[in-house]
Amino acid sequence: MITTGTTHSSLGELIRHHRKQAEMTLVQLEELSKVDKASISRIESGQIKRPTWETIQKIGFALNISYEEMIEQYLEIEERVDVLFTILNESVEKNNLSIIAKVAMKALQFPVEDSLELVEKLCDKIDHIDNSSIRLTLYKVMIEYSRAHGIMHYLAKGMLQTYLIERDDFSKLRSTYESGKGILFFKEFLTSEELGVMYYKLSVHAYNLCLFKDSVDMGINALNETITETRMRANTIFAICNSYYYLDDYEQTKEFLEKYKEFSLPEVNDNAKGIEAILHSANGEHQQAVTKLQEILPNCGDNALLHVVNHLIMLYFETENLAAIEDIIKLEEKILSITYVTPFKKAELALYFRLKGDYYIRTKMIEEGINCYLEAAKRYGKIDLVARESECLKLIMKIHTNNKEAMDVSTIEKIETYLDYKVETLY
Repeated sequence: MITTGTTHSSLGELIRHHRKQAEMTLVQLEELSKVDKASISRIESGQIKRPTWETIQKIGFALNISYEEMIEQYLEIEERVDVLFTILNESVEKNNLSIIAKVAMKALQFPVEDSLELVEKLCDKIDHIDNSSIRLTLYKVMIEYSRAHGIMHYLAKGMLQTYLIERDDFSKLRSTYESGKGILFFKEFLTSEELGVMYYKLSVHAYNLCLFKDSVDMGINALNETITETRMRANTIFAICNSYYYLDDYEQTKEFLEKYKEFSLPEVNDNAKGIEAILHSANGEHQQAVTKLQEILPNCGDNALLHVVNHLIMLYFETENLAAIEDIIKLEEKILSITYVTPFKKAELALYFRLKGDYYIRTKMIEEGINCYLEAAKRYGKIDLVARESECLKLIMKIHTNNKEAMDVSTIEKIETYLDYKVETLY
């Protein structure tokens, strides 16, 4: 129970306690609250069993009673579902997550109304809320209630929506992926459109974690369900195409690439050419790959620029063309001016700094290289790619082991600062 330190057995006792603490008479409280003293007295004594919420708010405001205390006691007596949903709307506006959860659960537990109708009403309410924290809080209430009452569609729906919100925390990609997969046990209670969204999100999620076999499986399942949004369907096929490439299945890569080319979206042309280029590279045709990527680069859109740059740098390493890498790095201002939202794009940006670090180390610019490795590690860490983060840190330690004089004091301090930052994020 939320109180200010004193537990009260009733709403009336709460009001009397605060009135006495304020050394206020009933007449004085009547003047401040605009509630007649007789009503206040009957509320304090418990003669009025269910005073209106509006009345309690007036009295509480006059006595400086916290919103949490008033709600806590009022929920004990209120049994009108319409009032409870009114209070829920008010709590949402105040953004008080603890109270929101309590009011929502009380509304769902209303004894007269049909349980399914109440959950439907709450679900409709959530659909009109923009704040993701509030939505998450209410979905968790919906999940708890639906599980206890066997309302399986809303249990599955709540789990899906919870996953869709929680997966946006890129620092927990692995754990949210596992929780997302847990929805598969309840897939029979979701509509085909909901399944399409779920499998698509899991496919992209798996791809971001380099779980390419999972990405293919989830993506193909998504395509077998209802996907009404064109870009979602295109992105599903693109994720499958890329996953097959990293699984070294180039025939399937080509097959899904052709399907991807059928979409008339602005990013498709650049993305398709990029895939064609890396397929050349996979076949050892490095020069053909370089030529195709160089053709794309001058007019490359923001969506594909970083991927083209990274592939070119890797190809230039393959062909020992360090001078060309130096020219590519000159595009950094444009690269960093782009906003990268998805984990995949953020991972590509981390890879850029990793490759840039490789270039600096190859050209004997040790401190600059180490700084790039640290930047890459930090960016990988923020999207929960700990293995890649660890690789960057190991590269730094390898430099230190091979040449203990390569790192000056300031660089060592940067490493220590980074490790301190990691400890802070863990706790």
